[in-house]
Amino acid sequence: MTHRLLVLLFILATLAITLVQPVTAAEIDGGDDGEDNDDTSLISEPPSTGVSAGALAALRSNSYERIGAALFSAKSQADINALAPTFDRLRERHYGPAFVVRPSAVDDVIAYITGDKYLAGKMNMRMYGQLKKGDILLRRTGRNGCKQWDIIPLCKYWALVYEHSGIYYGARNGKISVYESSNIGGVQFKDIDTWRARDLYIGIQRSRVAGATISSKLEAFIRKYGANGKTPYNYNLVDKQTERALYCSQLVWKFYLTLGVNVDSDHPFYADWLRIGYGNTLAALISRNAVAPDEIGMSSNVYRMATGWNQ
Repeated sequence: MTHRLLVLLFILATLAITLVQPVTAAEIDGGDDGEDNDDTSLISEPPSTGVSAGALAALRSNSYERIGAALFSAKSQADINALAPTFDRLRERHYGPAFVVRPSAVDDVIAYITGDKYLAGKMNMRMYGQLKKGDILLRRTGRNGCKQWDIIPLCKYWALVYEHSGIYYGARNGKISVYESSNIGGVQFKDIDTWRARDLYIGIQRSRVAGATISSKLEAFIRKYGANGKTPYNYNLVDKQTERALYCSQLVWKFYLTLGVNVDSDHPFYADWLRIGYGNTLAALISRNAVAPDEIGMSSNVYRMATGWNQ
């Protein structure tokens, strides 16, 4: 396995010009990059209502990297709606249809995330009865992935396998529940049936932290962030540090930090995959400043219990 992963890294690295370095959205300036400012026909005119000044300024620049940085640090759904069409056009002009021709080596990245190279496995449904409080649930919707754009904004851009994540809680108010965050309602509890539905690909991961510690820490965590939308959804993918809002995998990451476990793997294979589709600068921005469900799937600080398609 080690030899294959080394070969994989070499193959993916040849697709890049330089190595990814940490970068923030603020470091992507508005200068003329010599490529992106030569075709104003690619600009989509956004509605001004609800769109942030930063998003409008990025659109006026017609710079691929500025628009991408603004998209991945969006302030709202209005920003995403305004930025995404122009970003898609500029990205395709520079890099071609996103991941249409997938390098075979990417299958090995999928295997590293899931242990299931071709996403062909079936979930043993008995696993849902063996879940413990604090277990991490990871989810993919459909064979082509990310069909829930309204629930998880931007997932089509950063999800190779998993687009959503949550923390298994167990019985609460007569229902078996998962603590999670989504664009619909922010941080909240959702019924386990939203995870057990057919044609969902699920990953289950567990830590080695004692159950009593997990239980007490999770109750304190819920008191802090609430369970009925007290904490809103975070549209800014590359601001995982904020306390004001949380996206799904950011919620999981922050909870596990209270246990002394960092589940954001920052894995270079994930950065390599991003680089194929978006180039070095945006790959660095996302991989180093966000925590994606796939990165949790690649974490060596938790162990994989099961993966597969619900039946």
